[in-house]
This record gives sequence, C-alpha cells and structure tokens, in this order.
Amino acid sequence: MRPGYLAIETHTQRPGLVRFVLFDELPDPDPTGHGERRWRYIAGFNDSEAALMHTHDLLKRRLLDPDTHMYRASPERAIAAVESLGLKHRRIYLDANFDGQSQASIRALTEKYVGQRRAWATFFQTLGYIGIGLLLLNLLTFSIR
Repeated sequence: MRPGYLAIETHTQRPGLVRFVLFDELPDPDPTGHGERRWRYIAGFNDSEAALMHTHDLLKRRLLDPDTHMYRASPERAIAAVESLGLKHRRIYLDANFDGQSQASIRALTEKYVGQRRAWATFFQTLGYIGIGLLLLNLLTFSIR
C-alpha cells in the first residue's frame, strides 16, 4: 500500500488519448508550466497503485500502451472512472477549462460506472444466495431419508 497521487494527462499531439501517471509527491497542476502536456485531473489516494489497478479494470478495453498507461478515452471518461472508484480519495485538481457540459458528462459517466459496479455486486450476491439455497435444499433432501 503506497499513498500517492493519480493524475490524468493529455497531450496536444495526441487528441483522444489520456495517460495515467502515479506520483509520490503532489505534482504541479499549473497548466502553463507543461507546454504540450496538460494535467486534467489529480486525486490523492491512500493506495495509489490500487487506484490505478481499479481504474485500469474499468478502462481495460481502451488500453493502448500498458507501459505508459495510455488509453484511448476522453478526459471526461477517464476522470469519471477515477471518481467512481470505491476507494477513499480526495480530488486535488480538476482542469478549469471543463465547461458545464463536460462536468455534466463527468457526473453522468461516474453514475454509470457506479451503477454498473452495484449491478455486478447484486448479481453475484444473488448467485451466492442461490448457491446457499441449493446447498440447504440438498442437505434437507438427504437428511430426511
């Protein structure tokens, strides 16, 4: 467990791509100091590696380069994936250039990811109850004989 920061970076030469970067120390979010690269979002996590792993799980079909953590996704989708994680985190920085529509998109995608996670949890919980029911039925069937 390594506390740190998960940042989402975009590059002007690669539109439609985002990169996830882990830091031990808080990176400088100043957009003027990075040239073509731009921080779009930074969040602090108690376990930054777990945050990256869970984010990858949500966006794994969009992965382009596993070594650089490059994904074909919009910044809004990437931010929503991080925001939807069940891990305790704190938002440090969100790019001020996101307009109202982009922020609404982030909220909608976040709710979508949270809803999907809840649906899967309910599905597996139901399967567990069915399994326990079958075991009890089996136990009662063979113990009555």
